[in-house]
Parts: sequence; structure tokens; C-alpha cells
Amino acid sequence: MKSSTPAKRRRLDKKRWASEQENKPGISKFQRNKLRCVWSESDKDYLKEISSYDSFLSLDYEKPNWVNAELKFTLSGDSSSSDESSQSSENDQLKLSEMPIPEYIKEIASRAEFIDYELGKVLGAGAFGLVISATRTNGNLPVALKFVQKNSVKEFRKINGFEIPSEAYLQRQSRHRHVIEIYEVIITDEFYVYVMERPQVCKDLFEVIHERDNLDRPLTENEVRRYFAQILQANISCEENGVLHRDIKPENIIVDMSTDEAKLIDFGLASEVQAEPFTHFRGTPHYMPPEYSQSKKYDGCQGTVWQMGILLVDMLSPQVPAFKHSHLALSMPPRVPQNISAGILFTEPSDS
Repeated sequence: MKSSTPAKRRRLDKKRWASEQENKPGISKFQRNKLRCVWSESDKDYLKEISSYDSFLSLDYEKPNWVNAELKFTLSGDSSSSDESSQSSENDQLKLSEMPIPEYIKEIASRAEFIDYELGKVLGAGAFGLVISATRTNGNLPVALKFVQKNSVKEFRKINGFEIPSEAYLQRQSRHRHVIEIYEVIITDEFYVYVMERPQVCKDLFEVIHERDNLDRPLTENEVRRYFAQILQANISCEENGVLHRDIKPENIIVDMSTDEAKLIDFGLASEVQAEPFTHFRGTPHYMPPEYSQSKKYDGCQGTVWQMGILLVDMLSPQVPAFKHSHLALSMPPRVPQNISAGILFTEPSDS
């Protein structure tokens, strides 16, 4: 598979290896740590004073009971999907708010003196791990810690001799004001821990849309235009850096309620830009480009344009487009209002 090289490579430096803690006071033989690696950025002030990366123990405990949970990871804590009702979303939110941080995670975090985090509450849980709010006491920086089980990661990028999950690498490559930033990745025996930006008051766009619909106050055209433009800018930046998100939908966009800014999250299905068509679809079926259903292949960049179009409809309408119309309906030319450009109705991407 040929892939293009991102225009800008983010420097991954300040890497340190944690040493085995054979004689460290207060740590039993059972808790001895093996080699660990952390990468981060040199231009982050809150990281400059870190003098040692020597903790984040990976303890050989029984796997936690949240591993098989079926709730979706989000930074806002909402675990709903487009197929679930608002009541289901509220129930899932309640479950998350009541969910205690597993002792397994507390034990690991308690040995992370070099990171100096104060854990908050559970924000999201899923089949592959857990997302927890935290605050870095040095600078009072709010962050989200995403614990991803190592055995769930299938795709990697090698950085300076060690492997980093593709999700973290591609999200880092895509840095933009409207993309949630990933500050660093910590590697333990069982987890990759992503340290990410966390707006203090935020909701995912799915939740925002449905809350407004329930209040009979749908998003205004100005609000839709603003969110759409922000996510469009994020995707343009992603592609300029050689990255395709491939799963654009309201659940993967969070809105900072204090600034009213939208940010793209969750690069778990992202890929590098490639010249050849993709022969497998990643993402949500409602957002699948129609050409893929016909030929089982599609252009990644054109697929982004399609998903952005469905996102726009999703914000303006209570239902996303469905492709179950009769042949007669499809064969009839659509009536286009005078204030709508007929050019948006091209059925072939190459005609646009």
C-alpha cells in the first residue's frame, strides 16, 4: 500500500527510558517495573521540568471488569450512538457518572510520580479501555487519560525505534485548533495511555443536537455554519498533513461549551492519505459513500467530502439520508430551490 508522506512531521523528542526499580523504597518485588518509554513535545512548558520517567507501573493484576463494557469512548462522557434513543444516552451517562475508577488503574496511577496527575472521574468506557479525567498539578492543566489495552491495538507506526499506535500517531500529526490535541503517550505492560487535551465543559455534537431537538430549539443555521466550518478546517489540516479521519460524525466531535468551538476526536479508524482507492470502508454505515456500496472502493478524500455533507444534513435534519428509495424516485430529476446551487446535486464525484 503506497501512502503519501505528511507535509509536516511532528518532532517526537524528549523520550526517556524508565529503569528497573530494583531498590526503590516502598515498591515491592511484585511491583518492579520493566523498561517503559514516553514521548512528548519539547515546547510544552508543563513538561520541561520533568526530570525522570520512571514509574507508571504495570501491575500483574487480574483484568478489570470494565474491559468488556460496551459503552463508547468519548471525552464528554456520552456513550450514545446515532441508533440509540435519548433515553438510552441518559442512562449510559448515568452509568458512567456512577462508575468508580477501577482499583487496577488507581494502583498504576498512584506510582506515576513523574506525571503528577490528580485523577478525576470516568469519562468513557469501551471494549478496549477507559477514559478518565485528570489534572496535571504543575500548571493546573486539565487532561483526559485514555487507557487503551495493548492487545487491542492492531496498527502501529514506528517512531525512533519503538512502536506507537497508529491512532495516537495520526492524531498527533493532525494538530489543529479544531482537533483535540494529544500531548504524550505513556507505555506500560498492558496499556498505551494517551494524555490528551480536555475542555473543562464539553459535550459531543450528537448530544448537543438531540438536547436542542428535545427542547424544540434545533441548531440555527448560524450555529450549523460555524460548527461545519470548524470541522471542515480541521479536516483540511488533517489532509494537508497526510491524514484521513474516516469516521466523521457528531459522536466524534465535541463542543467546548465555554467557547462554542467544535473539535474533532477519536482517530481510531484514521488512515494516511493514499493515491489508490480504499477497498474497505471504515466508519459508520450511514456515512458510507454510495460509490463504495456499488464498487467496494472509494477515494479517501472524496469520502471525507461525502461524510462532511452527511454531517451537515445531520445537524439540520432529524434524520440522516437513507438510500432506500424506489428506482422511479431516483430516476426523477430533483426540484432545486432557487437559492440552492444545482451543482451540489451532482451524483458522480468526478462531475463536481
